[in-house]
Amino acid sequence: MRYLILVFLLSQSFLSFSQTAEDYYKQGLEKFESKEYKEAIELFSQAISNDKTNIDYLLKRGEAKFKSGKGILAIQDFNKVIQLDAENSQAYALRSAIYVNMKDYKGAIEDCMKALEIDPKNELAYVRMGDAYFSQDPADYIEAMKAYNYAINLNPKNKTALHNRGIAKKELKDYHGAIDDFNKAIILDAEYGSAYMNRGIGKSLLGDTPGACIDWYLAGEMGQSEANDYIASRCNQ
Repeated sequence: MRYLILVFLLSQSFLSFSQTAEDYYKQGLEKFESKEYKEAIELFSQAISNDKTNIDYLLKRGEAKFKSGKGILAIQDFNKVIQLDAENSQAYALRSAIYVNMKDYKGAIEDCMKALEIDPKNELAYVRMGDAYFSQDPADYIEAMKAYNYAINLNPKNKTALHNRGIAKKELKDYHGAIDDFNKAIILDAEYGSAYMNRGIGKSLLGDTPGACIDWYLAGEMGQSEANDYIASRCNQ
């Protein structure tokens, strides 16, 4: 029995040592795609420990940290990428999203500008720039719209840009235009809860309460807790 246990432990040890950085990275990507960010971070960290200067590994771990709510820690990874490659457009674009969350809108816009200086076709940089203009106080919805327009011109299937542009249009009281953008986002992703939520608001503002309530019910089913408040106050039970 001891012999069998020893053989098992040795085989497991051999398997762990045989894992390459690329193996860990691919496994991390699978966890990332399934939104298991904690496990993804651990696997990306294993990859990085075997290859400390691999930019792809650092970028993806930073992205996983950001999505898991560890934005400050993600900045470290993006900073490291920029140290290794000052012309890495994606590192600036990804870091800008963290600055938006931290309400450092000036820093976010500067990062987006740098990303676009390097790569004028960086969709993410345009989206994050739009988010920064939208979120700052006072909000600049016109500049936000311009940024989202650039992203959509580069990729008409960018559902985030369409959704966020819809919100900007709603704030500018272009309710029909907003609903059109939410419709396009929903066509691209039928489970886009926030798009249903905001389309419902747009319909309500145009007087289509029944249509709005249907959207809010759907949004609630997709985890949009805010929808329940709208249903309770504006929809007949």
